[in-house]
Amino acid sequence: MSSIDLKKNIVVTILSKSLILLLNFAVVVVTTRLWGADGRGAVAIFVADLSLISIFANVFTGGSVSYFFSRIGTSKLATAAYLWSFVVATAGALVLLACGRMTEAPFLFAAASLMGLIAFHNSVFIGNQKIDYYNLLTVLQPALLLLCMLVFQWLWPQLGYYGYFFGQSLSLLLMLLVCGALRRKMRLRLHWDFDRDCNRQMLSFGWKTELSSFLQFFNYRLTYYLLAYFISRGSVGIFSIGVTVAEAIWIVSRSVSMVQFSNVLKQGNTLQSRKETMSLALVSLGISTACILVVLLLPASLFAFVFGPEFGEVKRVVLLLAPGILAIAFSNVLGNYFSAIRQLNILIVKSFVGLVFTLVLAIWLIPKWQIDGACVVNAASYLVSSAVLLWYYLSNKNVVDSHE
Repeated sequence: MSSIDLKKNIVVTILSKSLILLLNFAVVVVTTRLWGADGRGAVAIFVADLSLISIFANVFTGGSVSYFFSRIGTSKLATAAYLWSFVVATAGALVLLACGRMTEAPFLFAAASLMGLIAFHNSVFIGNQKIDYYNLLTVLQPALLLLCMLVFQWLWPQLGYYGYFFGQSLSLLLMLLVCGALRRKMRLRLHWDFDRDCNRQMLSFGWKTELSSFLQFFNYRLTYYLLAYFISRGSVGIFSIGVTVAEAIWIVSRSVSMVQFSNVLKQGNTLQSRKETMSLALVSLGISTACILVVLLLPASLFAFVFGPEFGEVKRVVLLLAPGILAIAFSNVLGNYFSAIRQLNILIVKSFVGLVFTLVLAIWLIPKWQIDGACVVNAASYLVSSAVLLWYYLSNKNVVDSHE
């Protein structure tokens, strides 16, 4: 990919993710206004559950699909991805049933299954450098969720926050139909083709990538569960809004990372791709710093006005999270570089180190400082894991120009 094409894809992806940010912001505002801190807390925990299930599904639907797209037949990849998505969704629903969350289990199964199939298509598009298709889908998802959620709230307001779950399931089903149409436009036809060797290769690649994501998930979201356990579900609602606002800064980092990942897959582990990675990481950090300063200049009363009187602490949450958020904005680009060149053990190590800090600090600080404690825990974990990733990047110069 030329430098001009790379910059074009990054700009388009940032614009699309900015639109996604606005749509997700609308979803957050609607959920807080309709159902308050407790309802928002219920939604946040369910979304965290779904994110955790998606990590397991991504072993066969995520980076392994993009990596093997040009090496293995699409139907073989699809067969493995589809089967695995349903297996993981079933397991997740059974865990919820065992935990006594019986009414949420069917929604988790439906959403996790559909998200797995959508993730497969997104990975195919990234692997084929159809970044415009990927951007279209990522914009459609929150737009359809907002629309469907409002429809259910309008028709059946008695559902309460379960209107979110119904709306999410319907929006994901519509998304899958769009995925199928885009795939057919690429002239990719799928049929059943179960191949053990393909499954073995995908598992070998995918579990290492997703083990890092699994560990990183708890770096990001363990505080949700501990806040719910030690304090209340309402505290999760307040904290989750601050996290959502702060993590919105990552749209730049994630846009740059995704495009660079696709680019490194094509270029290989070359000196050029390494230089581009560091350059883009610094650009991501600079833009993200400007964005978070803008957020911190907003008055605390504005957050209470937008989200409701229960959410006056949101600005404080963003302030305490800011150092860690900026660290991740920088290191996300480095992480995707290592993923693209299959240096997956590095991602596992940095996530494990971050998780150790999370566990030790969370058990000590959350009961003591409550929401402030959760902020300190997350920020510290982000900083430490990012420092580990940067150290590996700077000390592993010998990987340049080697090819897997």
